[in-house]
Amino acid sequence: MKRMTSALTLGAAGAAIYGIRKGVQNGTFERLPKTINNALNSSQVKQVTHTLQKMRNRKKPNEQPVQTVAQQEAKNNNAHFEQW
Repeated sequence: MKRMTSALTLGAAGAAIYGIRKGVQNGTFERLPKTINNALNSSQVKQVTHTLQKMRNRKKPNEQPVQTVAQQEAKNNNAHFEQW
């Protein structure tokens, strides 16, 4: 089993090295940063980002703000002392 894992690891590393070497030779890696930048600045990506931000900021009608444990404990303690 260990030999098979080693063989697969060596094969994957060899394929990665081959792909990087070919990418450097044909200039793919020189264009890559510009391609990624253009993709990230596309209107579709901006629209999805905007939609996700709106979904995250939307509150449900009956939603109460989240309280920390300390805030809840303080509220419980105050209610307890008010009963005295």
